[in-house]
Amino acid sequence: MKNHMKSLADARPARLDPPGTPPLTFALTEMPEKSRRFRAAALIPAGGLAAAAAATVAVLVIGSGEAPSGPTPSAAPLTASQILLTAAEHSSQDHPGTGKYLLFRTESGTVMTVGSGSSTYQMTDRTSNETWLSRAGTEPTRVISQDLGMTPTTPADAAAYQAAGSPAQVLVGKPLPTGKLGPGTPAGVAGGARRTSTTDGANIYALGATSISVRDLEKLPADPAALRTALLKNFDGGGSDLPTDREQWLLGVASTLIAEIPVSGPVRAAAFRLIAGLDGVRPLGVVADQHGREGQGFAFTATNAFTGSIEHRFVIDAATGRALGEESRVLQPGGTTAHFGPGSLLGYTVVLEQRVTDQRTMDPWGQVRRAG
Repeated sequence: MKNHMKSLADARPARLDPPGTPPLTFALTEMPEKSRRFRAAALIPAGGLAAAAAATVAVLVIGSGEAPSGPTPSAAPLTASQILLTAAEHSSQDHPGTGKYLLFRTESGTVMTVGSGSSTYQMTDRTSNETWLSRAGTEPTRVISQDLGMTPTTPADAAAYQAAGSPAQVLVGKPLPTGKLGPGTPAGVAGGARRTSTTDGANIYALGATSISVRDLEKLPADPAALRTALLKNFDGGGSDLPTDREQWLLGVASTLIAEIPVSGPVRAAAFRLIAGLDGVRPLGVVADQHGREGQGFAFTATNAFTGSIEHRFVIDAATGRALGEESRVLQPGGTTAHFGPGSLLGYTVVLEQRVTDQRTMDPWGQVRRAG
C-alpha cells in the first residue's frame, strides 16, 4: 500500500534500520533495498528532544527597588497536566488558515551501532524532510529529503571513530527482535544531495496500523472525547512495536498528533487534553531539543518484548503550544535494543516548520510553481 511514510522511507538511505549493536565481525553483503518500515505511529520514532535536566523558572520580584536579602524564590515545577493543558490552550488558538498546501519540515536522527575493522561504536544518521501536502487531497504529495550524513553520537564514539581511522564507510548491522543482528552492510558516512519524490497514494499517514489521508486528518475532531473515540476505532489489539494495552496504545497514537503528524492547532489541543487524562505521563521541566531550543517537557514509557522499555520525551514551545521536537531513549534494553545501555538515545525529530500556503513546492529542477 502506497503511503506518505513509504515515500519518506524511499527517500531516506537504506541504512536506516532500527538501532542495534553489531557483532565485532561482519559478513559483507550487498546493500539491501531502502527501508519500507517507517510509520508515523511507530513507538520508536525517527524522531527527537534532547533530554536536559529539569529546571525551575525564576519569579521576577517587583518591590521597592531594594535588593532582596535572601535567595530569589522560584516557581514550583509544572505538573504534566499543567504542561499539557497550557499547551492545549495555546494550540486551540492556532488555526491553520486557508492555504491550499500544508508544509511540514523536520529533521530526524537515528542512532545505529556501526563497525569498522574490529571496532564498534555508535553514530547518528540525520535526515531532513520537507513535505508538501495538498489539503484537499487532489494533488500528489511531494517530499524533498536530504541525507545529512552520519556523525559519532557521543565523545566516546568520536574517539573510537577517530581511532579506527575516521573511515568514509562503515558497516551497519540490522537489529533483530532476538537482540542479535544480521550481517553488516556498508554505508557511507557523508551526506547527499537533496532529492524529490512524489506519491499519488491517498493514505499518507497512519494511526496505529491504519493508514489515513490528509483529508482524514482535516476531519479529526477538536473535542478530546470525540478524538478518543475516533482514534480507538483504529485499535486492533496492537502488537509488534505497538502496545497491546488499549490505554497505552491510545497514549502512543495520540502523541503522534503532537510532533509527527501535522494536524491543525485545535486538533492538537484535543490531543493534549486527551493525553492529560491518561495515566503514565510525567513532567520533565524545562528541556531542550536537539537544536538547543528550550521548552516544557513531558514523557511516558512504553514497554514490550520487541523493543524493551523506551521513554518517549516531548518538548513543547510554551508560548505557542507547538512541539519543538521529541526523542526516544532506552530505559531497560530488550529485543531490538538489547545491546544499548540504559539512557541511550535511539532517535529524535525536531519540527522546524509547519504552515499552510498557496505556494507550491519547488520542482526537481528548482522552479517554483504557484497554485492557479
